[in-house]
Amino acid sequence: MFVYRYSINILLIICCILFSKRNCNAQIESTIKNLTDTLVSKLIVDDIPHKTFGERFMYPHRWYVKQLLAPRTSDFDTNFIHSIKHRLVITLPLAKKFYGFNIRDLTTKKEIKFSPNNYYHVGFNFNNIIVSFGFYPGIKFGSKKNAGTSRSKDIQVTFIGRRVITDVNFQNYKGLYVLNSRDFLAPEADMNQIFVRPDLKVFSFGVNSMYVFNSRKYSMRGSFTYTDIQKKNAGSFMLGIYHSYVNFSSSDSTLVEVNVRSGMSKNLYDITDISLITLGLSGGYGYTLVYHQLIASSILNVGLGAQKTNYSTTGDIAHSLSWSPSIHANAKASIRYDKIRYFIGMMAVYDTNYTLNPEMYNVESYTSKVLLFFGYRFNVRQNGRRVLKALGLVDYK
Repeated sequence: MFVYRYSINILLIICCILFSKRNCNAQIESTIKNLTDTLVSKLIVDDIPHKTFGERFMYPHRWYVKQLLAPRTSDFDTNFIHSIKHRLVITLPLAKKFYGFNIRDLTTKKEIKFSPNNYYHVGFNFNNIIVSFGFYPGIKFGSKKNAGTSRSKDIQVTFIGRRVITDVNFQNYKGLYVLNSRDFLAPEADMNQIFVRPDLKVFSFGVNSMYVFNSRKYSMRGSFTYTDIQKKNAGSFMLGIYHSYVNFSSSDSTLVEVNVRSGMSKNLYDITDISLITLGLSGGYGYTLVYHQLIASSILNVGLGAQKTNYSTTGDIAHSLSWSPSIHANAKASIRYDKIRYFIGMMAVYDTNYTLNPEMYNVESYTSKVLLFFGYRFNVRQNGRRVLKALGLVDYK
């Protein structure tokens, strides 16, 4: 009797296992079939020919182009923003760039202001929905007389999103002069004399990223990269993060040389190198005013960060100041007359970081740019479709 019951139990267990295995296989097969049907519906498009070998070879390329050109639901209010993302925006600017590095003596309140001898530049700016950058092929004029010669590399790139915009700045200057030379001249000296420092070098790198809260109605693209057009007045609060690194050094002498020591503390005389590392948060507001074809925009962001200041003295002796707070400000303003296909206007940008060291000295570094521009928007989608048609990637019926 025991053997009989034991055999029946074993048989029932085997049946349950087989039944559950059959259900499991059925579920797996159903899942695979659903997944296959989904992939087929996404990848196999009846409108794209795929019978001959040549058509099958071209099918992946044509499918990709079809997805690329497919209409998409906009993530912004078209009553406020007119997107022209399928156009390449090229502007011809006349630009003047500025850079400054200021050292303020906390004991005497005296300040030394250094600057490169910059030029007016004529160049090109290229903007699309991904990135904005400028190119200046060496057409320059208008440097300051008797202020020496500065060699410079100045690169500014903007990565553009609907909600997030990131500015990347890089500057490398060699050869500066004392912008406030008059403050260190004797009363009987020539007031037009300028202290030139060909041995000074500046390396500067910064990243500033902002999140736009009201991106459905307000476009930073339309304000400063011109790949949108703001149709109605709108504004937005912003929140961001920034980081910068600056190294200011002298190769032949000290930063506070003999000619500019009047009124400066002796503990600054031997400094040969200053480096600053900054990280902080910022917030601000941007607004665009629209009157017919006239568009005026402005943005102001103010940040508070932490900064580490290191410096070296004669003999390459390294020193470090304690972590300190710093203030960051970024302002932009532009005004233009815009006819969609072409536009003309002017823009100004200012970015500064000021250290709040509790001892010895404070440092301020800033960059700014003023430019006049004429721009034209090329219809890349229309011209691009002609190229795609010639390649057989669209209009293949």
